[in-house]
Amino acid sequence: MAQFSYKGEEFPYSPKEIHLSAAKRLGQFPLAFGGTSIQQLGKELLEISGTGELTGDLAGEFARLYRLFSQSDSGILQLPGFSPIHCYFTALEGVGQPGPAVLEYRFTFVEDPAYADILGASGARSAQLLEGETLYTLARRLGVNAAELIAANPQIADPMSPERGSTVWLP
Repeated sequence: MAQFSYKGEEFPYSPKEIHLSAAKRLGQFPLAFGGTSIQQLGKELLEISGTGELTGDLAGEFARLYRLFSQSDSGILQLPGFSPIHCYFTALEGVGQPGPAVLEYRFTFVEDPAYADILGASGARSAQLLEGETLYTLARRLGVNAAELIAANPQIADPMSPERGSTVWLP
């Protein structure tokens, strides 16, 4: 299972709680002869938030998170048990308590709309690896850029020998 990572920077701890939030925008319009018409006006971007605990070098670990938070571009977020997603790091908070050296952290990421539109338009988000297939041969088969395919799948350690049947997330 993949570790908690953002923009390729892996962290030795995983969040203890993760929240995913998605919503649709709907418009309600009264009809001339009674009743209501509902029209879909789009969807909100996916928001990923959570909490966890830092131990050990609290200042150093929080500084690593803060450096990533300070960057203005989006990147690939990988959380254990979830597919990689392009998103922006939008909020970071650290909360210390008296006692043992533990710092609770809270984070929020928001889906990058440029990638959300691409995934939504194609409908294809993933592919399965065939027997003997590498990420390079899969990229050729699907007609996608190999470097982008590898970057979108940080959970696959070796692009030359991934496990057969693995789910590969498309860039």
